[in-house]
Amino acid sequence: MKKTLLLFCFFGSFFYARSQSYFGFRDDNYAGIQGVLFNPSAVVDSKYRSDVTIFSMSGTGQNDLYGINVLDALDGDYDLNVDASKNFKSNNRGNLNLDILGPSFTLNITPVHSVALFSRVRSITNMVNVNGELIDEVNKDIDASNSFLITGGSPNGVTNSWAEIGASYGTVLLDRDDHFVKGGITLKYLMAGANGYINGNDISIAFNKNNANPALSEYYSTGTLRTAASYDYENGDKMKFDPSSAGVGVDLGFTYEYRTNCHTCIGNRYKFKAAASVTDIGSVNYKNITENTYNLNGRVTQQDIDDAEDIFEFIDSNYTKTSSRKAVKANLPTALHTSFDWNIDNRFYLNLSGDFSLVDANKVNGTTIANSVTFTPRYETRQFSFYLPVTYMEYSGTQIGTGFRAGPIFIGSGTLVSNLFSNNSKGANVFVGLKLPIYQNYN
Repeated sequence: MKKTLLLFCFFGSFFYARSQSYFGFRDDNYAGIQGVLFNPSAVVDSKYRSDVTIFSMSGTGQNDLYGINVLDALDGDYDLNVDASKNFKSNNRGNLNLDILGPSFTLNITPVHSVALFSRVRSITNMVNVNGELIDEVNKDIDASNSFLITGGSPNGVTNSWAEIGASYGTVLLDRDDHFVKGGITLKYLMAGANGYINGNDISIAFNKNNANPALSEYYSTGTLRTAASYDYENGDKMKFDPSSAGVGVDLGFTYEYRTNCHTCIGNRYKFKAAASVTDIGSVNYKNITENTYNLNGRVTQQDIDDAEDIFEFIDSNYTKTSSRKAVKANLPTALHTSFDWNIDNRFYLNLSGDFSLVDANKVNGTTIANSVTFTPRYETRQFSFYLPVTYMEYSGTQIGTGFRAGPIFIGSGTLVSNLFSNNSKGANVFVGLKLPIYQNYN
């Protein structure tokens, strides 16, 4: 119970995530709808007359506290606290991003006008300023513990899940000699799923060990802790999507191509392509969120912790709580995406792309992505592509992955190579999808 209590309070459990999307693949000229998710201008002047996606998913998890050997962890007998490498700091961070795409399609209406329609479910969990030094202390057995005083600071975490239906439109804005520009917009209807957050303010914990009777060891705490959730998790309620709690979102994107290839040449006409977009402008409205604010100034013993049946009973029994119900607007993870693509010889490409959050990760209930920059050498043909993405992830450092597209199937990972050969992997990513591509009449 000692470990469960303090790990819960400081969101330490989020670092155990074992699962921002489609690294390498999304910049393929044959990415189709997956490219539109990051830049709606990709829908027009596509390689497809229509791209019908049956299903695709991408998951990314990362942190800067624990590093693991992924192959050992998959064996099932892996103790994170014993076997993992650790980097305990006063401000550890982590992020989990899940993205599931349902039935979706693009349609080329004319050479200069295209549309897309997609269904999607997403979940993002982000945490910052988690005191890893405190996690280290509370993971120790009571008999091995020593007295300590640690300032927990102001941990901040949020989880937000929602469903969305999106409609995209793209058009050619300029097609003159060597210069080509296209733009696009996506409008999204959002259905609320689950929203929860936890935020601490000036938290500190002192532990005074009683060597004669460890059960009487005392914890002195100060500060405040605020928690909130859109469903009654304390009484075991399950998360479900709520059609009555909704919102809207907008994506905007542009692409510029410097074209030196002739109009009748086989392959892509551009020599260099630059694209930029801002996605997830908007919010989800939750009508009835319960927020609890706990005054943590007080003292408890190890026996108090051991006697508690669960974390909720312990906190409610030992700290003063103020509750309120209110409507909340949970922002989408607004982000800037950039991509620079160099067409070396119509089969080999070099791409540099970036994802940058436009939301402050320290904002209460602020849903954000983790920043990343990816360099991807790519081999691309009509029926097959191969990628080797090298990504710097904000929380987990440099990761190397690989992936491929073969006709209707694509599969890959932004971290596979690193995960196979490193004993200190701090991030994991995987993506897979199935689509029915209907190609243009030209290559």
